[in-house]
Amino acid sequence: MKYPQAATLITELTGGKPPVKQQNGSALALVVGVASVLFVLTGVVYTYFQMNARAHVFKINRARAGMAAEAGAALALHHLESMQSVPQNGEPIELQLEADSAGWISLPDCGSFQVVIEPLHGLGGACSNGAVEIRSQGLSGDVIRDIELGATPAYPSSFALLTDEGIPSWYFVDGRVVNGPVHSNGVVCFSSYSPDSTDDPYAQIISTTASGGFSYSGIGISPLPHPEGSNVWVRPYSNHRQGRPYWNASAPEIDFSRMHSSFSSIASGSVHSNEARVEAERIIINGQVLMFKESQTSEESVIDLTGVDLVIARNGFSSVMVKTLNRPDHPITVITLGDMEIGGEIDGGATGSGGPLGLVALGDIIIPADPDETGGSDWASPWDIETDRGFLVRACLAAPAGCFKAEVPYLPDEQVRITVTGSLTEKTMGRLSSAGSGYYVGNTWEQGLGALHPPCFPMLGRWNVYSWIMDHPDE
Repeated sequence: MKYPQAATLITELTGGKPPVKQQNGSALALVVGVASVLFVLTGVVYTYFQMNARAHVFKINRARAGMAAEAGAALALHHLESMQSVPQNGEPIELQLEADSAGWISLPDCGSFQVVIEPLHGLGGACSNGAVEIRSQGLSGDVIRDIELGATPAYPSSFALLTDEGIPSWYFVDGRVVNGPVHSNGVVCFSSYSPDSTDDPYAQIISTTASGGFSYSGIGISPLPHPEGSNVWVRPYSNHRQGRPYWNASAPEIDFSRMHSSFSSIASGSVHSNEARVEAERIIINGQVLMFKESQTSEESVIDLTGVDLVIARNGFSSVMVKTLNRPDHPITVITLGDMEIGGEIDGGATGSGGPLGLVALGDIIIPADPDETGGSDWASPWDIETDRGFLVRACLAAPAGCFKAEVPYLPDEQVRITVTGSLTEKTMGRLSSAGSGYYVGNTWEQGLGALHPPCFPMLGRWNVYSWIMDHPDE
């Protein structure tokens, strides 16, 4: 170096550091590196945010689409409840709601839905009576959810026992067994005096309404099949404790006025192509013919029941007595415009073997006193009253504005059993016995009534959902 002293002086002044130009280059590289890292991190955060936003929108649309599909199914069920019958032609049932050109029905702030109600005629099985399949599809954004459910309507024949104004305390007692559905709009009373649950009242399926309730002797109203402190264990307790459908303390009310109006309209309406109308005091179903007499001294008349599924019988303002000699070979319903008397054995046949037979009274259904018990006169056989002994009633009995009762509750002197195999519908439960005399009525629901109801029996505006399938939310 030409000037060593100058180099030494520069080194001392800078403290041995490199020149300023070299330091500036290192700082710039550091800034560029940090900026690159920040840029990458910003991109990652933005991408993550975008993914979360899309996932959030998808979740919202998925939930809204599901709710729209459920709303469509609920509206379909509501529409079915207003119908009097399911179309027999098998054509889909349409909701009368405004839709866009693609068929979507819009809901406020909850997407849109499409729904199809398809009757399932000829399905077969215990849940096939008037069954439909409801297919509801919900749409929100670009997300679609699907629901498929099966439902069947309730008919009067859908219950072993159906009442409007409650089930009194004398019915569900020790030893009472009802194999089939039971419903009452009013209070259902239970009592038991046995030390354990072995003989406690048994109801396979039972429901009441929120305005009715279940009541227990010594306890009062409770929604439970065995309230604390009660000695009543309603059987089968293991099923009832699971709740619906076995045990329901808040079921929808069944409209008995609507039911009575439906039967009244059928009875007083225009002539049905498959009906027969008779003026008679007593009628007998004898296989393929209907025998009837207008009075004890009148001539016997006969109607061929081939092709007839509805008989309307009246006797002025008096009752009409009904019996069977031989079961019919096809389902028939008999409606009396006033009271109906069950004069003895009724064999309407099991479902699929001649039955079901429907016996409907727009007044009361009465078990008349047997003249052999009262000492009165009777008609000649086979028109005589035979109620002094136990007998079977294989039919669907319905008195939607009346009751099922005995004309004289203390006859016969020793209590006898009447078994109603089919169904029993009555607005109020009538008196059948008194202090160990009269009649003990047992109710057994025929399983075949889940697949077929008697002719002209109306739907009750209550639909039971027996299957519910919703697509998986991730599909």
